[in-house]
Amino acid sequence: MLNTLFTLLLSASCLATQYPETHRGDTVDTLHGVEVSDPYRWLEDDVRKNEEVNAWVEAQNEIASAYLDAIPQKEEIKQALTDSMNYPRQSAPFNRGPYWFQSRNTGLQNHSVIYYGSSEDDINNVLIDPNSFSKDGTKALSTWSVSPEGSFLVWGVSDAGSDWKTWRIRSLKNKRLYPEVLSDIKFSRPAWLPDESGFYYTRFVNNDGTELVEVTEGSQIWFHRLGTDQSEDSFVYYDKENPHHYYGPTVSEDNGWLIVSVNKGTDANNGVLIKGPTEEELRWLDDKFDAEMSFIGEIDNQLWFRTNRDAPNGKIISINPTLDNAEWVDVVEEREDILRSADIVGGKLTVTWLQDAASKVTVHNVFGEELYTVKLPGFGTAGGFGGRNDDHQVYWTYSSFDQPISIHKLNLDTEETSQVWEAEVPINLDNLTVSRVFVTSTDGAKVPMFLTHNKDVKLDNNNPVLQYGYGGFDSAMLPRFSPARAIWVSMGGVYASTCIRGGSEYGRTWHEAGMHEKKQQVFDDFIACSEWLVKNGWSKPSKIGIQGGSNGGLLVGACMTQRPDLFGACLPAVGVMDMLRFHLFTVGWAWTSEYGSPEDPEMFPHILKYSPLHNLKKGVCYPPTLVTTGDTDDRVVPGHSFKFAAELQHVQGCNNPTLIRIETRAGHGAGKPMHLWIDETADKYAFLYKNLGMGE
Repeated sequence: MLNTLFTLLLSASCLATQYPETHRGDTVDTLHGVEVSDPYRWLEDDVRKNEEVNAWVEAQNEIASAYLDAIPQKEEIKQALTDSMNYPRQSAPFNRGPYWFQSRNTGLQNHSVIYYGSSEDDINNVLIDPNSFSKDGTKALSTWSVSPEGSFLVWGVSDAGSDWKTWRIRSLKNKRLYPEVLSDIKFSRPAWLPDESGFYYTRFVNNDGTELVEVTEGSQIWFHRLGTDQSEDSFVYYDKENPHHYYGPTVSEDNGWLIVSVNKGTDANNGVLIKGPTEEELRWLDDKFDAEMSFIGEIDNQLWFRTNRDAPNGKIISINPTLDNAEWVDVVEEREDILRSADIVGGKLTVTWLQDAASKVTVHNVFGEELYTVKLPGFGTAGGFGGRNDDHQVYWTYSSFDQPISIHKLNLDTEETSQVWEAEVPINLDNLTVSRVFVTSTDGAKVPMFLTHNKDVKLDNNNPVLQYGYGGFDSAMLPRFSPARAIWVSMGGVYASTCIRGGSEYGRTWHEAGMHEKKQQVFDDFIACSEWLVKNGWSKPSKIGIQGGSNGGLLVGACMTQRPDLFGACLPAVGVMDMLRFHLFTVGWAWTSEYGSPEDPEMFPHILKYSPLHNLKKGVCYPPTLVTTGDTDDRVVPGHSFKFAAELQHVQGCNNPTLIRIETRAGHGAGKPMHLWIDETADKYAFLYKNLGMGE
């Protein structure tokens, strides 16, 4: 039956009536005096429990698979992607007590393996191999944490891409597996006591993770003592008046201060609770919630923080909380560069900055005096530079769009830095180059866009472009190497990475210019980048494909509904597509700090104006679209993508394909096994190849 439908789909002049029939209900909500139709409300149900939703998923997948499998170049693309990933990769090593640790992947392993050893040159013992968790790779290592002196390991396992984790504990000295299993955990890491007797963590009581769409709230801080059942854990803190607070506990290395970041949803502005080593109760160090306060480290009861209070680009401050009426002291003042991260290592501050979305690294003494600038290999992204108070060297990583990841070692005392490893990719990068341009947006702001392409690219308005963006939640789009993007360029494409508003590329001001009632600016920036590509000869609308995931899926959905004439193909992934109901599922309520709430009568008209689902119009010719999601995504629930795809198929006014690909036993993206990632990327690139007219 479905094969017959697919034949009709290919031959019909208008495809909208040829997709699997999707029942349209008569649900209508009245929101702030506005009637809003929601005919696909039933598609919000858990696919694992609703047979009708499950049947719809199977039918849509069969249609999408038939279309994608019929593209002749798909297998060649898949093989190229497979070959491109088949090279050794590793993280920067670090030490705890007598052991060194590092993650590695031989190439095509579904998940990287954690190794340990007795020295930085001998890290060859398997500590934990996530590839043994399940045959199909859908169980993944979500968290791993080594205790301060290297005696114990805590690791978490995620099933089918879920945000819910279960933790286990092992002794590294005698290999003993502790009997306790910790559950009800989401968005948490262990905060170890210096004596390694146990750790603080957060959990959601009365949320067992068995429901896909249930609201998750009520984060609480608990303390777990090694060797005891979770039922014996000690309750530490919960504010019942604020069930939407998130808690991020950390224990300082020097004197064991408990530092807790308190966030209202996903808002970057936070408060700080602290508890000294001899204190019984947590107390507020900062309860203003008017700025970001990120703990850096502690020495002799002095606490250092990174903040953007009265400093939109960021600065470093410190305080001694043992003193009455202690005042904050500015340590590293605000600069034109954007302060991205900092750490205390070997009694020094290692500080990472952004200059027009590329990294710069400086080293300071703890009083803020700049000692030197670390020499980087080029124009890209540096990370790491973390360690302990008694370390004299740090490892760090570097990569860019045209440079694979490399690992370097910095001697903090001599300033000498050296490369110790570089990935050898099975791709010829000689013809690959990167340029950075600045696009003038609707309000006159200059938006950085990185273009990765072949050196001999011609500006004849005929290049297929894959334009990527995110634009939200204070997250920066930085230059990093991707074998898949290199393959895209080898296919004759141009990769355009946009640094639009909503991110942190230019600090707090850049982020806040793309949130709440200003969210439309994010889409305006992205559209301006597309128009720049056309105006400057790089491409034309029929050759531009746009891609984004999660908040970036919202970006793609909003841009394709606002400017369907500007794009040749659209790839919205795990997107927030129903902006009037996002806050009703799992942790969606937390995003109101970014988007505002549709229940707010002042925010409602702003949100309704760009909500992708509610701005699809009957008879409009929308670009070829491949929606992707996972059937067990418990962050952005799949109902968002289901409803958007169903409505898009219903209203599509031309014969452009509107497909949805739904990965089974997959979540929001984290922990996806390599073989599923390759399959999905091959489908996306094949879809672009066909619909952007590549090879013609």
